[in-house]
Amino acid sequence: MKKNKWLGCLGVIGGALFALVVFLIVSLNQGGHMAGPTYIAPGNAGLVVDNYSGVLEPGLMPAGTHWQGPWETVIEVPTAQRTLSLDHSQSGTPGGNGPVLVNTASNMLSADVAVQYSIQGNRAADLYNSYQDQFAEIDTFERIHLIPAVKEAINYAIGDTDTASALTAAGKERAAALALRSLQAEWAPRGIDFHNLMIRGIDLDEESKALLSQTVQKQQEIDNARLGVQQQEIDNKTLLQKAQADATINQLQSATLTDLYVKDKLLERVSTVYMPSDEILGILKESGKKQ
Repeated sequence: MKKNKWLGCLGVIGGALFALVVFLIVSLNQGGHMAGPTYIAPGNAGLVVDNYSGVLEPGLMPAGTHWQGPWETVIEVPTAQRTLSLDHSQSGTPGGNGPVLVNTASNMLSADVAVQYSIQGNRAADLYNSYQDQFAEIDTFERIHLIPAVKEAINYAIGDTDTASALTAAGKERAAALALRSLQAEWAPRGIDFHNLMIRGIDLDEESKALLSQTVQKQQEIDNARLGVQQQEIDNKTLLQKAQADATINQLQSATLTDLYVKDKLLERVSTVYMPSDEILGILKESGKKQ
């Protein structure tokens, strides 16, 4: 009889321990939404809501395991740096964020953007008081508030920029710096710091791509035609210089031949007189006497 009672007590104790373990596991998995132990992951902090009074308890619950009262709810807030990626690679993923679409005066652009931000720990309570349940789920808060803010800043930075300038590395850097300043001015006073915004790439819509391709092709044709005209001008100039050189040579040759011809004609006018040698000697003697 005593043995059966002992076994019964062991069974009750074992059942109680098992129930306690299950309770602790469930409580930890609930992440602050039920009484019992609550685990705050590294890089996060806990906001403790007093459900009885409906206000936040002062201070933040640091990372680690803590005991949560039955009247409390713990909201886990990331204090480490987070990254928002808005690009083409995210378009097909569930809940993914595609590239930022930018309307310019002439066409539609799509920009791949990555930006990092962090929540100021001392302003976490103010953010919760301002956004309530939206801030309680960080993914929801990003989707409703931060991602639209990033898109608006990128549109503001690129919208008035010439498309050709926006596609260059310098243009993307200027737009990224302008968008980052805009985000900081809006969100730093609220308790969120934006930093390291980068525009990785800007792409044109299909119609603009086709138009740009045609424009580049026509520009290439114009450049080729311009080069052809310049080459023809060079060839014509070379031919003219050659013709002028040939004419100069012909003139020199003509002048030389003319001089030879005149000399030849003058020689034709000289008559040859044949005289005996004794007459020649007599003439020479007479000439000597007269002198």
